[in-house]
Order: sequence, then structure tokens, then C-alpha cells
Amino acid sequence: MTAPLRRARGLSLVELMVALVIGSLLIVGALTVYANSRGTYAVNEAVARLQERGRYALSIVEPDVELAGYYGFTNSPDTLRLVSGAAPETVLATATALRQVPLPPAPPDPVPAPGLGGGALACGTNFAVDVLRPVQGSNDGFELGPEATGDCAPFGAGAAEDSDTLTLRRASSAPVEAAAGRIQILASRLTSQKSQLIFADGVAPAALDDDHRVHDLLVRSFYVSRDSEGRPGQPSLRLKALAAEGGGPGFTDTEILPGVEDLQVQFGVDTGDYDGDGVIDPLADANEDGIPETDGRATRYVNPDFPGLDRLQVVSVRVWLRLRGEEPEPTLDDRRTYRYADVEYTPQGEERRYRRMLLSRTIALRNARML
Repeated sequence: MTAPLRRARGLSLVELMVALVIGSLLIVGALTVYANSRGTYAVNEAVARLQERGRYALSIVEPDVELAGYYGFTNSPDTLRLVSGAAPETVLATATALRQVPLPPAPPDPVPAPGLGGGALACGTNFAVDVLRPVQGSNDGFELGPEATGDCAPFGAGAAEDSDTLTLRRASSAPVEAAAGRIQILASRLTSQKSQLIFADGVAPAALDDDHRVHDLLVRSFYVSRDSEGRPGQPSLRLKALAAEGGGPGFTDTEILPGVEDLQVQFGVDTGDYDGDGVIDPLADANEDGIPETDGRATRYVNPDFPGLDRLQVVSVRVWLRLRGEEPEPTLDDRRTYRYADVEYTPQGEERRYRRMLLSRTIALRNARML
């Protein structure tokens, strides 16, 4: 019986310890792989969410940029005239008179467009009807119009420091019915290059048919606020838009996307300097007035406060969005320096715990005029 019993004794203590060590190493390895996979998944998920949110924000901004300067049957804003629908033959103001900043030799103070109501003037005198500037912006500050009132203040604790604004003006894509409380455009196919009418009394200046239709005048200003709705301290991309407000035209303020902490824009302008020598090419200034007869090429990108921008044709807009994660990540230490537009930003302190992403897109204006 001695030999069979010896064969049935089982594992020795040494063999058991070796088996336990090997098993422990396998378990530790499996847990390490799981933890690393989970961490990688969390990082990929956070990056994917930032990308998704950034693409969504750009998808909101892009159509307005592309259609800026579209006024129904024309992209020539100087043909627009402000009238009363009941007496369309009486011109209340020309497109030049609707400017926020009058051209010399006119007095420097703008004259408010008649019949618009106080709400339409909240973001600045004639800000809502300056159709000669389909693209407008402010550099490193919330300045929608030169004479904006408190009713046009940014949401919450104010606008994000050193962030830009972007304002776009156009007609609505689809025709609408004439309605009181809105600023609208009567687009006429037959006079598209001569006269288009703006009215704000809800009375269409002409009978509507296939050659005459009404569009809402859209004025949409994008900016970044320090707070988002329900979360003070969480920055947010917001939109001030011209709409029917309190029985008359006014501006509403809507949140587009929380987590956007900076918006920067630059305008692509056609300077007429196609050979790069610093002066307008002779063929681009045939009438020698110093204003290039543009062919739609962006020869330079400038900030929104570039001197003389109103004498240049904006043909494209370059947009940057810097997004921040919703919650800090304890293990993250972001020490990168983000350089874009005229910004150089390095997170400091607890801001390093937030994951960030910088997105950029250059958008061409479909309705840029070929002068």
C-alpha cells in the first residue's frame, strides 16, 4: 500500500506557492490590462465628446457664414430701401442711411432707422439693419454695436474675457408670410439689381407671387459667455438673434453649446493684391478709387477690428473654437500652449485638469459680391 499512497499525496507546499504566485501574476496582469483599457476608453470617450460638440457648434455657425449677404433675389445690399408697407413709394432710408457708422461727410452720429422700435436698437443704432455689412465682428471683447444698450448685455456674469464676437446678416432661406413684429425684406425678381424693400410693419409693399416674396431679415451674433444655463462658471457659446420680441422686433439670447470657452474669428479679404507686392493690382482697381473690384480670392486674413475693413470685400471667415471638458480630470495635467488667431493660451492652476480641444474651419461666403 506504500507506493499507491505516495502517488496520491497531492501538491507540495513549494508547488502550491509557485501556483499561487503564477495565478496572482495573471490576475494582476488582467486587472492592469482592464484598468488601462478602461482609462483609454474614458480618454477616447472624452475626446470623442469634445469632437462631437465642436462639430455641432461649427455646424450651427457655418450655414450663417455661407449665406451672409443673401438678400432674397440679390446679394447687392446697396439696392435695399427701408419703406412703409402701406406707402412703399416713400423711401424712409437708403442702405447707406442704415449704416451704424455714417460715411463722411455725414455727421458721425447715426440716425436711427424710423419705425423699427426700441428693441431693434438694443444692440446699437441701426445694428439690426446695417445690411451693407453682412459680416461683422469685434476683437477680444463683447462689442456688438457702437451704441449697444443694457438690454443687449451678455448672459450671466458677462462675456468670456478676450473672446471675439461674430455677427452675420442675411435673409431667411425660405419665403415667409408678412408678419408684424419682424423686420422683413420684399424680394423682387424683376428689380433684383435695382431695388429691394425692407419693411417692419407687417404689410407687404406689393402683392406676393412667383416674382415677389417676403423673407425675414436675420441678424445672428455669436459670442461666448462666462456662464451656461444652470451652471455658473461653465463657459458657453451663445447666440443673440433678431426676432419678434414683446410685440416688436428685438433680440433674443439663446445658448448654443456649453463648454465653449473661446471663439476667435478672422476675415478673409480680397485686397486686390494678387502678385503680393503690397499694392492693389491695376486690373483689380480699374476705376482707380482705391477699392478693389474683387474676384473673390482671399489674399489676407485680418482681425475684425482691422482698420478700413468696411472698404474691403470679405470673401471668407476663419473660425476657431476652443472647447473645455465638462468636468476636471484628476490625473490630467494640461501644460500645452494653444496658439491660434491672435491668441496664445496656456492653462494655469486647476484649469490644467480640464481636457481641451481646438477646432478650426475656414468658410467661404457664397454670396460675396464680385465687384
